[in-house]
Amino acid sequence: MDKRNKGQVLVVLGALLLLLVNNFSLRHKLSDLQLELQNIRGSISAISFNDGGMEYRIMEELKKGASALASSETRLSFKNGKLMLDVTMVPKMLQPGSTYYVVSGYNKVEARAENETSFAASLPFDVAENNQVYAVIETEEGSLQEKLPEIYVDQYLAVEIRSMSLEENDKKVVMNLTAATEETATFLKSLKEVSAVVLNEKNEETERLEMKETDEVLPDLEHDYGFAHKTFTVNLPEELYEMDLFKVIVKLKNYGVTMTSDEIYQYSKDGTEMNGVMGAGFRISFEE
Repeated sequence: MDKRNKGQVLVVLGALLLLLVNNFSLRHKLSDLQLELQNIRGSISAISFNDGGMEYRIMEELKKGASALASSETRLSFKNGKLMLDVTMVPKMLQPGSTYYVVSGYNKVEARAENETSFAASLPFDVAENNQVYAVIETEEGSLQEKLPEIYVDQYLAVEIRSMSLEENDKKVVMNLTAATEETATFLKSLKEVSAVVLNEKNEETERLEMKETDEVLPDLEHDYGFAHKTFTVNLPEELYEMDLFKVIVKLKNYGVTMTSDEIYQYSKDGTEMNGVMGAGFRISFEE
């Protein structure tokens, strides 16, 4: 074999050797990749098993009557002349395709996602109807209804009243109203009716007088006026003082809510007279 042929043989042998080395290396890498793929599949299987186990445990708890919600909040607000119910809820488990609703009376409103975990809805609240509120979760398998904390209007409406007859000759009564909560401030700022109701000795209404808003303020420099403050005044007719006894209460009306005060003024011919009250409150009722 001449030198030329010998060189060609060596080149071919070198190429074959290189192919064998590369093939061995590729087989080794393939084996590593297969092992890594098995590990990934095992991890995915474990995650799926854990998620399935968690979902199973949650569903079992729901069957036992446990709450489907991790948390919820209900509150009232006044918006655009209406009393509204605002609800925020956080489900324990978010299932694809689920829809969340809030139901109060005849109103049913879909709750929209605020973020990745919570949903919120706002719907009109009829104070004359039942104050039961429900969260409804609708899934492909069916629906789940859960009762939310009840709403009581008197928790949100807190008005403090102070009154005084400042000018005895004019028979004028001045009344200060103070909103003790943020919700009440909205109620107070947009009052539709403020009336002084005159009652006789039998507690029968004899007259109803409109109270006018005024800038006049009772002398009480240390009083905390809270979230909002308004002052109203009324001049009592002279003929009222011909009665043996009469007293005055106040009615505030707004958003279907009527607030009735205790006596803010009283007069009797025997000399008993109450010129005003300090720090009294209201009773709440609802228009039908």
